[in-house]
Amino acid sequence: MSSDSQGQRSASSAGASDTLMRCVVKFAAVMCIMAPAAHGQTTTAGAERTTLTGVYTRDQANAGRDVYAGRCQSCHTAASHTGPVFANSWAGRTLSDLFAFVSERMPKDAPGSLTPEECTQVIALILRLNGMPAGDDDLPADTAALRHIRIAVRTP
Repeated sequence: MSSDSQGQRSASSAGASDTLMRCVVKFAAVMCIMAPAAHGQTTTAGAERTTLTGVYTRDQANAGRDVYAGRCQSCHTAASHTGPVFANSWAGRTLSDLFAFVSERMPKDAPGSLTPEECTQVIALILRLNGMPAGDDDLPADTAALRHIRIAVRTP
Protein backbone atom coordinates (compact mmCIF):
# COMPACT_ATOMS: atom_id res chain seq x y z
CA MET A 1 0.00 0.00 0.00
CA SER A 2 1.33 3.41 -0.89
CA SER A 3 1.95 6.17 1.63
CA ASP A 4 -0.64 8.30 -0.21
CA SER A 5 -3.33 5.66 0.43
CA GLN A 6 -2.41 5.45 4.10
CA GLY A 7 -2.47 9.24 4.39
CA GLN A 8 -5.92 9.40 2.81
CA ARG A 9 -7.23 6.71 5.16
CA SER A 10 -5.76 8.52 8.20
CA ALA A 11 -7.32 11.80 7.11
CA SER A 12 -10.60 10.01 6.41
CA SER A 13 -10.52 8.33 9.85
CA ALA A 14 -9.74 11.63 11.53
CA GLY A 15 -12.64 13.31 9.71
CA ALA A 16 -15.03 10.51 10.69
CA SER A 17 -13.81 10.71 14.28
CA ASP A 18 -14.40 14.49 14.35
CA THR A 19 -17.88 14.03 12.90
CA LEU A 20 -18.68 11.34 15.45
CA MET A 21 -17.42 13.55 18.28
CA ARG A 22 -19.60 16.47 17.10
CA CYS A 23 -22.63 14.15 17.00
CA VAL A 24 -21.92 12.89 20.51
CA VAL A 25 -21.57 16.45 21.83
CA LYS A 26 -24.82 17.53 20.13
CA PHE A 27 -26.63 14.47 21.48
CA ALA A 28 -25.37 15.17 25.01
CA ALA A 29 -26.48 18.80 24.75
CA VAL A 30 -29.98 17.76 23.63
CA MET A 31 -30.21 15.22 26.47
CA CYS A 32 -29.24 17.87 29.02
CA ILE A 33 -32.07 20.04 27.76
CA MET A 34 -34.65 17.25 27.44
CA ALA A 35 -33.94 15.22 30.61
CA PRO A 36 -35.49 17.67 33.10
CA ALA A 37 -38.61 17.97 30.95
CA ALA A 38 -38.92 14.19 30.84
CA HIS A 39 -38.94 14.15 34.64
CA GLY A 40 -41.63 16.83 34.92
CA GLN A 41 -39.25 19.69 35.61
CA THR A 42 -39.27 22.97 33.77
CA THR A 43 -36.21 24.37 32.08
CA THR A 44 -37.58 27.84 31.38
CA ALA A 45 -36.76 30.32 34.11
CA GLY A 46 -39.89 31.59 35.82
CA ALA A 47 -42.14 28.82 34.45
CA GLU A 48 -42.79 27.51 37.95
CA ARG A 49 -45.70 29.23 39.69
CA THR A 50 -45.84 30.33 43.30
CA THR A 51 -48.66 30.61 45.79
CA LEU A 52 -48.49 34.38 45.35
CA THR A 53 -49.97 34.10 41.83
CA GLY A 54 -53.54 33.03 42.67
CA VAL A 55 -53.50 29.24 42.58
CA TYR A 56 -56.86 28.56 44.28
CA THR A 57 -60.36 30.06 44.15
CA ARG A 58 -62.36 31.91 46.82
CA ASP A 59 -65.04 29.23 46.61
CA GLN A 60 -62.44 26.55 47.21
CA ALA A 61 -61.12 28.37 50.30
CA ASN A 62 -64.69 28.85 51.57
CA ALA A 63 -65.30 25.11 51.20
CA GLY A 64 -62.00 24.57 53.02
CA ARG A 65 -63.31 26.67 55.91
CA ASP A 66 -66.22 24.22 56.24
CA VAL A 67 -63.91 21.18 56.13
CA TYR A 68 -61.60 22.86 58.67
CA ALA A 69 -64.51 23.59 61.03
CA GLY A 70 -65.74 20.01 60.83
CA ARG A 71 -62.51 18.03 60.72
CA CYS A 72 -59.52 20.16 61.77
CA GLN A 73 -60.50 22.84 64.27
CA SER A 74 -60.76 20.47 67.23
CA CYS A 75 -56.99 19.86 67.06
CA HIS A 76 -55.62 22.98 65.32
CA THR A 77 -55.83 26.69 65.91
CA ALA A 78 -55.28 29.11 63.05
CA ALA A 79 -51.93 30.05 64.61
CA SER A 80 -50.63 26.52 64.08
CA HIS A 81 -50.63 26.93 60.30
CA THR A 82 -50.30 30.64 59.64
CA GLY A 83 -47.65 33.31 59.88
CA PRO A 84 -44.10 32.44 60.94
CA VAL A 85 -45.06 28.90 62.00
CA PHE A 86 -46.34 28.16 58.48
CA ALA A 87 -43.49 30.03 56.78
CA ASN A 88 -40.79 28.21 58.75
CA SER A 89 -42.25 24.82 57.87
CA TRP A 90 -43.39 25.32 54.29
CA ALA A 91 -41.77 28.33 52.56
CA GLY A 92 -39.83 27.20 49.50
CA ARG A 93 -41.41 23.76 49.38
CA THR A 94 -44.01 22.71 46.82
CA LEU A 95 -47.73 22.37 47.23
CA SER A 96 -47.33 18.68 46.44
CA ASP A 97 -45.37 18.40 49.72
CA LEU A 98 -48.18 20.11 51.64
CA PHE A 99 -50.81 18.05 49.83
CA ALA A 100 -49.00 14.82 50.74
CA PHE A 101 -48.76 15.90 54.38
CA VAL A 102 -52.44 16.81 54.62
CA SER A 103 -53.70 13.79 52.68
CA GLU A 104 -51.56 11.23 54.53
CA ARG A 105 -51.42 12.63 58.08
CA MET A 106 -54.60 14.61 58.62
CA PRO A 107 -56.89 14.75 60.42
CA LYS A 108 -55.00 13.63 63.49
CA ASP A 109 -57.87 11.43 64.69
CA ALA A 110 -58.28 9.70 61.32
CA PRO A 111 -55.17 10.17 59.14
CA GLY A 112 -55.73 9.74 55.42
CA SER A 113 -59.51 10.05 55.64
CA LEU A 114 -59.85 13.36 53.77
CA THR A 115 -60.75 13.15 50.09
CA PRO A 116 -58.33 14.72 47.61
CA GLU A 117 -60.89 17.50 47.06
CA GLU A 118 -61.13 18.16 50.82
CA CYS A 119 -57.34 18.29 51.02
CA THR A 120 -57.12 20.96 48.31
CA GLN A 121 -59.97 22.89 49.96
CA VAL A 122 -58.14 22.93 53.30
CA ILE A 123 -54.90 23.92 51.56
CA ALA A 124 -56.77 26.75 49.78
CA LEU A 125 -57.98 27.97 53.18
CA ILE A 126 -54.45 27.81 54.61
CA LEU A 127 -53.16 29.82 51.64
CA ARG A 128 -55.87 32.44 52.15
CA LEU A 129 -55.15 32.63 55.91
CA ASN A 130 -51.53 33.34 54.99
CA GLY A 131 -52.48 36.26 52.76
CA MET A 132 -52.00 34.52 49.44
CA PRO A 133 -54.35 35.75 46.71
CA ALA A 134 -57.17 33.74 45.16
CA GLY A 135 -57.24 33.19 41.43
CA ASP A 136 -59.60 32.01 38.72
CA ASP A 137 -58.86 28.26 38.80
CA ASP A 138 -59.28 25.69 41.54
CA LEU A 139 -56.17 24.22 43.06
CA PRO A 140 -55.93 20.77 41.47
CA ALA A 141 -55.79 17.57 43.50
CA ASP A 142 -53.01 16.37 41.18
CA THR A 143 -49.61 15.94 42.80
CA ALA A 144 -47.82 16.23 39.45
CA ALA A 145 -49.38 19.66 38.87
CA LEU A 146 -48.81 20.68 42.50
CA ARG A 147 -45.07 19.96 42.13
CA HIS A 148 -44.89 23.04 39.91
CA ILE A 149 -46.33 25.40 42.50
CA ARG A 150 -43.81 26.64 45.05
CA ILE A 151 -44.98 27.94 48.42
CA ALA A 152 -43.93 31.58 48.69
CA VAL A 153 -44.77 33.73 51.66
CA ARG A 154 -45.13 37.46 51.88
CA THR A 155 -42.40 39.11 53.88
CA PRO A 156 -43.40 41.92 56.22
